[in-house]
Amino acid sequence: MQSAPTTAAAGEVDAREAPGAFARAMRSLLHPRRIAIVGATPKPGFATSILTGLARCGYEGEILPITPRYDEVHGRRAYPALSATPAGADLAIVVVPQGLVPEVLDDCERAGVGAVNIITSGFGEQQNDAGGAARQAAIGAFARRTGIRVVGPNCLGNISVPARMTASSGPYPILRRGAIGLALQSGLIAYSIVLPAHDRGIGFTYIVTLGNEADLDVADLIRYYADDEETRVIGCFVEQFRAPEKFLAAAELAAERRKPIVMLKIGRSEAGRRSALAHTGSLVGSDNIADAVLRQHGIARVASLDQMAEALAIFHTRKLPRGTGVASAFVSGGAAGLAADLGVDCGLDFPALAPRTVERLEAVIPAFGTVGNPLDYTGQAAQQPAILEGSLAALAEDPNVHTIVYGRAFPSRMDRADAAGQVLWRLPERYPDKVFLVMALVAGEMKASASPTLTPADPATELDGIPFLQGTENGLKAVAALIRYAEFQRTRADAPRPEVAPGPLAERARAMVRAAGGRPLVEREAKALLALYDIPTVRERLATGAEEAVAAARAIGYPVALKIESPDLPHKTEAGGVLLGVADDAAAREGFARIVANARAHRPDAAIGGVLVQELVAGGRELIVGMTRDPDFGPAIAVGLGGIFVEALRDVALGVPPLTARDAWEMLGRLRGRAILDGSGSRGAGPVDLDAIVAVLERFSQLCLDLRDDVREIDINPLLALPRGQGARVVDCLIVPDGGAGDGPGGAAAGHGARGR
Repeated sequence: MQSAPTTAAAGEVDAREAPGAFARAMRSLLHPRRIAIVGATPKPGFATSILTGLARCGYEGEILPITPRYDEVHGRRAYPALSATPAGADLAIVVVPQGLVPEVLDDCERAGVGAVNIITSGFGEQQNDAGGAARQAAIGAFARRTGIRVVGPNCLGNISVPARMTASSGPYPILRRGAIGLALQSGLIAYSIVLPAHDRGIGFTYIVTLGNEADLDVADLIRYYADDEETRVIGCFVEQFRAPEKFLAAAELAAERRKPIVMLKIGRSEAGRRSALAHTGSLVGSDNIADAVLRQHGIARVASLDQMAEALAIFHTRKLPRGTGVASAFVSGGAAGLAADLGVDCGLDFPALAPRTVERLEAVIPAFGTVGNPLDYTGQAAQQPAILEGSLAALAEDPNVHTIVYGRAFPSRMDRADAAGQVLWRLPERYPDKVFLVMALVAGEMKASASPTLTPADPATELDGIPFLQGTENGLKAVAALIRYAEFQRTRADAPRPEVAPGPLAERARAMVRAAGGRPLVEREAKALLALYDIPTVRERLATGAEEAVAAARAIGYPVALKIESPDLPHKTEAGGVLLGVADDAAAREGFARIVANARAHRPDAAIGGVLVQELVAGGRELIVGMTRDPDFGPAIAVGLGGIFVEALRDVALGVPPLTARDAWEMLGRLRGRAILDGSGSRGAGPVDLDAIVAVLERFSQLCLDLRDDVREIDINPLLALPRGQGARVVDCLIVPDGGAGDGPGGAAAGHGARGR
């Protein structure tokens, strides 16, 4: 099974970390002056496809075929080894049988090669191939020892448009130079992204197919693109995050540089996870957790290649929307209705137009049009450009509108010189605080013109630097992604994401967990740990006898709850160890005896510490809050409504610490049952104290970070959210140390009944 790229062992010097080494290696990889193709042959195959592609697409550097079998390959002098060339090479592209790769790498070191691209397969991509995994590990060790960076193995090559270097197998034309840098863990996917975009007039900087990532990975390419002046949009196809912390650091750098990342991450389905495992030999973590990580770091996750195409297109924008309001304009009422329906599905806000905007539109649009948002300004605008200009100007001047979508029937070039073009191309300069987009209702071939009888005098396929969008649903999803990214950047500017670091309470918290000796913490111990972080809990006392239970109940105030305390019974309800609504002394005495007897009958060998006498809090809404540990990203936090909402509906939102207040609010907002919390969805019930829930989530987030290496699972169930202004209280909590007994991952979302276990 393939493992993540290994780091340097203790005492081992990693030559990749030398000052300036990364920049030098990336110049060799993407701006080489001399390229050696090791395994060159006159026969058809990968080596020939790469060599002829370099020549066909105008690479101006030196191409060096390396093979001991031929003196000449495709009209170029061949050399028996890299070390036999007059001046070595910057980049070596290796296309030899996997058994010869170690020998070739040694020759690369002797020849002073700066970077290596291994096309060859037969390494760590097969799940049960121990020999392949070992061969791949040797490549990583080579990179660490020498500082020579490696792309691959098991990939299709790389393209550098600025260097006119199409060093990739495939049917690539001379690509347009543009703003998109791609980092792809699948070579075939490159064709699906690059070729249709090229046909639409969209250009690229670099296209790197990473294969098994024995050395360079997606995070390295994001880091490079973030610092590259030409690259403004980053696209990634990801099967697995092999170095999650490095990936998050690179994503933060891209956010700082204001370079959006569009990511197609597979593994949403069980079949998708199995496919990724079979292809890369990687362990795939929870997709829902990956989704939360990407959302919190401003990465636009897409679900298909078609969505990816439109997101990459829209992020060419030179400015971000200043708000969430979207308006769209079509010549058809049906198209406007379609946009309205799909816009709701995509989470877009089509606000009602301001009264002044409605007045202006009614004055310019024919009576058979429909004034609203989306807007039907009628086909009459084709003969009367004043209708188009008046409509779009009115929308642009509406204070609730921040993005305007100009809709068309099908993809075609537009003429900047005709009447409609002159109207449209003046708008971005006239309204610099608004984003203007052109979107076709369907995707397809870009027609030369909207009319077969007209040839554009000044043809265009982009407006204000943004390529025309294609397809209503995917186009509107791209608009939603742009709006989310704008909000992410605004929030980031106001409150930068906190560092992932232990807090001042970390050592005390770890000591409390370790004091349990590896067993799950009993409820009282778990709540003491929560209290350390100022997470409020209900009042309670431990009683070891019936009369102590009565005294505790009197001190707390009836009615109370009784719960068995035993490290061997983490789920007390199943053992008959919970009794609610105990109303008087007699019930307390009888209840104490009953739940102790139930516990002993359920598990005779259980260690029983006593009975917890606990305050019963009236009113409020039950939530669950929990932590589980993801193999990629560490602790992940779940929040959801308790009872049926979590058990039957699985209504849970995930986040990854550290959580900001905005993250916590956003998580609550994603719950399908959120209306129950804010009072809008339950007749007669007011809102709960959402501020208190957010505060609990923030504090809990730090606790989870502090205990990330000590605790496998935390389950607060329930957290009782009281009416607005009255706070929230933890009623019950389970903490399972790393290696301790428990339900295993996912317990936080499982639910264990109302107000107790």
